[in-house]
Amino acid sequence: MYSEPIYVNLRKHLSEMMHFSDEEFEQLCAYFTFTHLRKKEFFSVQGQICKYFAFVNSGCVRAFNTNDKGDEFTIYFAFQNWWIGDKTSLYSQTPSRFSCQALEDCELLRADKVNFEGAVDNVPTFGKWYQVKARKSYEAAQQKLIDAQTETAEEKYLKLLKNAPDIVQNIPQHYIASYLNIKPQSLSRIRKNISSRK
Repeated sequence: MYSEPIYVNLRKHLSEMMHFSDEEFEQLCAYFTFTHLRKKEFFSVQGQICKYFAFVNSGCVRAFNTNDKGDEFTIYFAFQNWWIGDKTSLYSQTPSRFSCQALEDCELLRADKVNFEGAVDNVPTFGKWYQVKARKSYEAAQQKLIDAQTETAEEKYLKLLKNAPDIVQNIPQHYIASYLNIKPQSLSRIRKNISSRK
């Protein structure tokens, strides 16, 4: 099972932090189910309990919060090799704080609460990987809060462009603007300024 193409990205991703034996990785794969998301399809919906946590095998997913006025605020874009889902909602079985929607056709490896916890508890190396990942995710969240106060919109856009240049070009401008917390017109100016310096 572990050698099947659909698991190649997952193994490479996990191996960046931990070494998995073939036996361990095959055991881990049994806890995840391969599935597709079509463009604009929702993985999870704000206000509903998040049923799964998933690895993005390919494609791009947008996580966003919608306020009482109906305004959407993009929290992050999940590209290939990212993880998606509201873990707080999944673990506590409380309504999700945000939605996750595919921006293009996606391939996912997903696990429900029982299976994800089973993978963490029963595959020792994955349990260790998850501990490290949780710590790094917390550190990244803290850094994002700092960056939000110290980086300019252009700096944030350049960072996003560096992470996934091909996909960013295809993301609707108003989504990127909401992620940067600026108006689409301001993003247009940033793009023009960057182009003029090339």
